[in-house]
Amino acid sequence: MHCRLKFDIGWPALSWATAGLPVSPDELKHSLDYFEHLFARNTVVGFSVRTLFDAILCELALPPGTPILMSGINIQNMADIATAHALRIVAVDIDPETLAPKPGALVDAQTESGAKLCLFTQLYGALNEISDADELRSRGVTVIEDAAQSFASTRTRWCREADISLLSFGPIKRRTALGGALGLFRDSTLASRIQQRLETYPAISDRWFRRRAMKYFFLKAISAPIPYGLLLRAISVTGRDRDTVIGEMARSFAGDELLKVIRYRPPPRMKVLMAQQIKSTPAASTRAIPCEEFLRDFPGAAVGSKADRHFHWVVPVLVPNPDNLIDAMQASGFDATRGATTLRALSTSDTPAAHALIEKVVYLPHPADMAPVDRVKMRSILLQAINDGA
Repeated sequence: MHCRLKFDIGWPALSWATAGLPVSPDELKHSLDYFEHLFARNTVVGFSVRTLFDAILCELALPPGTPILMSGINIQNMADIATAHALRIVAVDIDPETLAPKPGALVDAQTESGAKLCLFTQLYGALNEISDADELRSRGVTVIEDAAQSFASTRTRWCREADISLLSFGPIKRRTALGGALGLFRDSTLASRIQQRLETYPAISDRWFRRRAMKYFFLKAISAPIPYGLLLRAISVTGRDRDTVIGEMARSFAGDELLKVIRYRPPPRMKVLMAQQIKSTPAASTRAIPCEEFLRDFPGAAVGSKADRHFHWVVPVLVPNPDNLIDAMQASGFDATRGATTLRALSTSDTPAAHALIEKVVYLPHPADMAPVDRVKMRSILLQAINDGA
């Protein structure tokens, strides 16, 4: 069974995270200096993107009921954090061909709502310029770019029009450090305030991180086709939903007390591993090439085909009958799913395109993780599903 999403970290890095020597002060300093040099912006290291977003909202201290513009498809936890700060979410619909709000949509929503904050989310590995960013900033709107799903290369330059860009290196992200995030700030004063706030949070020990690395050492080992297939059979025997079990195993945050579990400082080992993973990132996103070749024959099914750039973090496709495609894929050894991420349509009435996408989307195993013969096989199954639903 081809796994839906493999962990993008090598065995040597996992071994170091699990059993390497303690991190020295010099190693930690070099890592932090590397972040500042590479991104050439005021950089803050956080436990997660959720941690950074929460800290930003704490520092901005917007009055209860203040509207915040958010991309119509978003990580549910990001909406939960905004709600926890008593903000009123104004969901802005996206264009499925670009995975971004259409030009002018954010400005229109700001005019109607009076929002002073905008969270623009880069989806599924697509990377789009924020077409309305300059106009929003001229109106006093703080523009935050959530690029958690878009890191693929050190040569990538995230939206320079944004006031803040957030990058994630969580377990299921590209170049994972099993956690950790970077906030790239235009305003040095705000960056300093965020850093000072984060330093008041409890520290997570390297011992905790070693145990975490051992967990992902095991999960990476069972992500190969044969052991992964055996795992899915074992889950089926228990009667539990496989998407729920796999999601719980792979993700970092769960439960009702979200703010409590994100308000921590990352351990030094996580910071150094993040730097190591970024340094070893290929100059170009080679994973995107087989994905683009695979999707070339499915222009109607491909999601975000007209994005400014696309790194294909995951491989979502739109089909008339998602459940039928999933059954056919799984019967042939491809663990397709509708629940590979926590992305949700934030509103059904205000974001019809976003809602329609979430209703029809299926996530396929990544073509870059399989042999060419298996890509051909998966392609034929997808083609048959599209023809059957036409």
